[in-house]
Amino acid sequence: MAKLGMVGGTGPESTVLYYREIASRYQKRHPEGAFPELAIDTVNMYEMLGYCRSGDFDRLEAYLMEAVRNLEAARTDFIVLTANVPHVVFDRLQKRAHVPMLSILEPTCREIAKQGLRRVALLGTGFTMEQPYFKTVFAAHGIDAIAPDVGERKAVDGIIAHELEFGVVKDESKAFVDRVIERLVDEEDAQGVVLGCTELPLMYAHAELPVPAFDTMQLHLDGIVDRMLED
Repeated sequence: MAKLGMVGGTGPESTVLYYREIASRYQKRHPEGAFPELAIDTVNMYEMLGYCRSGDFDRLEAYLMEAVRNLEAARTDFIVLTANVPHVVFDRLQKRAHVPMLSILEPTCREIAKQGLRRVALLGTGFTMEQPYFKTVFAAHGIDAIAPDVGERKAVDGIIAHELEFGVVKDESKAFVDRVIERLVDEEDAQGVVLGCTELPLMYAHAELPVPAFDTMQLHLDGIVDRMLED
């Protein structure tokens, strides 16, 4: 079985969720009883976000690379980043890493392509919606990722930062995000919606959308457990 390395702390809540879900899914596939072998190296979320906000991707790469090297020293077989935002430098890290890395975007693209979709709405933090890293990877898979307009991006980012990150789901906020999705479906011909933030699924855990939804974290988790069980 492959040993997993997780760059955590990006933020702490998603790291805990990754660990819990990986352990649960792994154990379900081992009815005789087993837990996965993994190592976690945590970084300071605020330092990471500071580099993102300033656009200092060289320092962001160097900072995250320290965690990657620590996980390599722990003899992990592959490494993941436990959030969407740090994937802005995923390609840089992967080129320098001595073990394989599994992007959060690859399982998402595979699932979208599997369903035959070629145009999807992209929701996430303002950073994720504005930076090209999601769109570039999607385009390589023949998928067009459409972000909301400037005002919508600002509002969605605020809902994530001030409400969802604290576990708060307000009816009026959900109604707003619903309208954004509906507009992108009606006016931009979006065939699906990518929930590119670990907190956004809180709004849609028990709700239906007019198009298929793709939770990047859940798809990443599936891909991680599959990779752990390959050997």
